[in-house]
Amino acid sequence: MNNLQRRMRYLFRGLVAAAVLLPALASAHVATDIPVARQLHCYIQPDFWSGNPADVGCKELYRASGTYAGQQWNEVAAFTKDYNDQQAVERVIPNGKLCSAADPQKAGLDRPSANWYKTAMTPKNGFVEVRISGTAPHVSSIVKIYLSKPGFNPATTALKWSDLDLVHQETVTVARTDWGAQPPPVSGVSGFFKFNVAIPPGRTGDAILFSRFQRIDSEGEGFYNCSDITLHNDGPTPTPEWHAKGLFQPPGFNPKVGDKIHFRVFGSSKAHNEVVDIKDPVKDSNPQVWGPSLVQALAPYKTVVQIGEMKGASIVYNTAEPGKNQVYLADEQASKAMSIIPGDDPGPVNPAPPVARITGPTALKSGQAFTFSGEASSGSNDALLYAWTVPGMAGAQNESTVSGAAYTVAQPTAFKARLNVRDQQNGKTSQAEFDFTVTPASGGEEYPPYVPGGSHEAGKIYAHNGQNYKCKYTSWCSGSVQYYEPGKGLAWREAWDQQ
Repeated sequence: MNNLQRRMRYLFRGLVAAAVLLPALASAHVATDIPVARQLHCYIQPDFWSGNPADVGCKELYRASGTYAGQQWNEVAAFTKDYNDQQAVERVIPNGKLCSAADPQKAGLDRPSANWYKTAMTPKNGFVEVRISGTAPHVSSIVKIYLSKPGFNPATTALKWSDLDLVHQETVTVARTDWGAQPPPVSGVSGFFKFNVAIPPGRTGDAILFSRFQRIDSEGEGFYNCSDITLHNDGPTPTPEWHAKGLFQPPGFNPKVGDKIHFRVFGSSKAHNEVVDIKDPVKDSNPQVWGPSLVQALAPYKTVVQIGEMKGASIVYNTAEPGKNQVYLADEQASKAMSIIPGDDPGPVNPAPPVARITGPTALKSGQAFTFSGEASSGSNDALLYAWTVPGMAGAQNESTVSGAAYTVAQPTAFKARLNVRDQQNGKTSQAEFDFTVTPASGGEEYPPYVPGGSHEAGKIYAHNGQNYKCKYTSWCSGSVQYYEPGKGLAWREAWDQQ
């Protein structure tokens, strides 16, 4: 495997397809799920992929970075070869860019906001539990967990290294799989690491818990996550503690008179037993009528589920604008499902999983437009939900087809298109991959290659690792590979402009 292929592998192996509550595609990466990191919380919101999520923090993230940060929930990462040198780490991830690991495509994660979802945490004997989970967790790795300092305001200030206190450090060698009563946030996650983290006495209020999961290897890949938390005094956690689980009346959910609405809540036990299971007849198709009817039917379960908008410590049903109401569950690890049983009552939903299939070009030239199709995918119930991850894709990523333009490469390079489909009725998913190769438009290298240690002239463009870079200063472009290798050196942007 040549250097280009190796680097492209590291660049693209974490691009995961995502849809409503879909499992991550298999890739060896991690994220903090207790307390939940910003991008993971948005990933698991059922309406995040609609482009107009009800969660205000996720809506702000979508506006800034689209769905990319959510798709990459376990790939907020950066490479630092000298990872034991804190100054080297801070050069790779500068102040204000900690939550995105300095990835401009995930910059929305760095935005200060009062609207980020916050996990309530109450120390027990001075400690809180932190868990990092992964699709194939790395070992051995160094884990560092930080807490923002007193007085830091995550609603107004982007996080800097100087805002943090290191509260826990540990080297891990074995991933755990004994999930017990705390199952993983998405399927496909295969292991976790759990830590008892000391919280300074007297800390209360909003803060950021910042985690760094650093692989011990030659590549120096590290994963960086921001989890917003609210610290309470040591003692009983304030009640009630409700957790938003998505819109009550999502777009496209249109029951008719004579139908029944099947509403269920699945507990957080390993068996995921149904703790709520009701079927409410639809007597009027107007959401302002059937919505309150279903809420009334759920009244006996008010300690388990409530419907409405959070108003202080209360949840109030919005009758004037029913589309704003959300489903809140008392158990953060529980889940809900709501479906329509047609008037002729066809019986149970077909449990068969869908099958994802991709068709499209297998060979492209640099910059060539492409369209990949998932229309050959099949399911046993209603229309499928789609989520794409294709290098170079643009526009909508949740339709049956996806379009874009091939990356510019200096030599033939292999890529993968990935599709994740979900059956809306039974919740099951399927993933597909499709290999394609991109070659230089001219049949050879479009620009001369960057040569480590070689001479490079200011104003000229050079190809390196499938990208093109314009040299700013001859002396820097021809200087230290460690600092000025385009796209990789510690200070490469000082010497080059990516084209």
